[in-house]
Amino acid sequence: MKLNINKESLLEPLQKVFGVVERRQTIPILSNIYFQTKGGVLNLTGSDLEVQVSSSLKVDTKENFKTTIPGRKLLDICRSLPDDSIMKLSFKENELLINSGKSRFTLRTLVADEYPLFDESSYTSQIAIDQSTFFKAFSKTVFCMAQQDVRYYLNGLMMEVVQGELQTVASDGHRLALAKNSISNEEQSISQLIIPRKAAQELLRLIEKFDGAIDVSVAKNSIKFGFESVQLNTKLIDGKFPDFKNVVPEESKHSFIIDKELFKSALARVSILSNEKYKGIRLDLSHHLMTINANNTEQDEAEEEVVINYESEEISMGFNSSYLMDALNVIDSKEVQVSFTDTNSSCLLENPNDKSSRWVIMPMRI
Repeated sequence: MKLNINKESLLEPLQKVFGVVERRQTIPILSNIYFQTKGGVLNLTGSDLEVQVSSSLKVDTKENFKTTIPGRKLLDICRSLPDDSIMKLSFKENELLINSGKSRFTLRTLVADEYPLFDESSYTSQIAIDQSTFFKAFSKTVFCMAQQDVRYYLNGLMMEVVQGELQTVASDGHRLALAKNSISNEEQSISQLIIPRKAAQELLRLIEKFDGAIDVSVAKNSIKFGFESVQLNTKLIDGKFPDFKNVVPEESKHSFIIDKELFKSALARVSILSNEKYKGIRLDLSHHLMTINANNTEQDEAEEEVVINYESEEISMGFNSSYLMDALNVIDSKEVQVSFTDTNSSCLLENPNDKSSRWVIMPMRI
């Protein structure tokens, strides 16, 4: 089989699917990209057994053919070629010959039938969600997912669609992010499920520049997201996400509103001298004043005073500054509302004018 293709035409879908391919594989074929031409369409697929991403493009051949090609090597070759290069691909038994200008490459291929593709026959329910709604829900919550936690259900993003609302929740046990966004279709629903960390992050990357509807299909143990010429399949985390409703305070005894950038810059400066591992800082609140303090094992100290509209009782609270910064980075408004009840209570961050997304930070001892 022979195929001529423009470098840029191949590079874009190749970059999309290669994101899920792990650098180190115990199964050799998973280092490869599944390569299939059928009916004038080239389909590329990358997988790590848990997450699979496919991308397609039209090509100038009607021949049906399939194989698997070393993903990293093919990607590096595409990137290295000059712009607007034409790549001439020739497949012979177990090898791929690539000719472009005066460059020649030979890559060993593996049999396509051994590639572990997802079973497409098991998907049933489907719902379309607008990209802007989907991206907002995921971008506000994914950073709170746990990483390799023994509580496996925290190593992912909880998602559900109920009564015309898309809800996403993530927590690593020390902080929690919750986002609720209305969708156009109020009749369809998706029961609570947990999307693995890698799949959620990869999906967010893929849809960032996409504009349109995302088709979501659910099977018993997996979920599929389709948009434009891209499709992401992932296995689901088997388990029940913890009851998070009691973690998000409905009412708080104290609160104040502060300029977001002012708060971020003050936290960034003070946290320079915080403990490198725990990033602990202390917030001391008094009448119209917030003092941010930090120190470390070398006995370095940092302090900054910020004028705020706070008129309640004096109180001191300790938090991980990185957790506060992560939440502030995804809040869209110029100001942020900070709410709490007492020294030992969690801190609630939210947009004063939009309660659809909320972030809860647990306190720490300083």
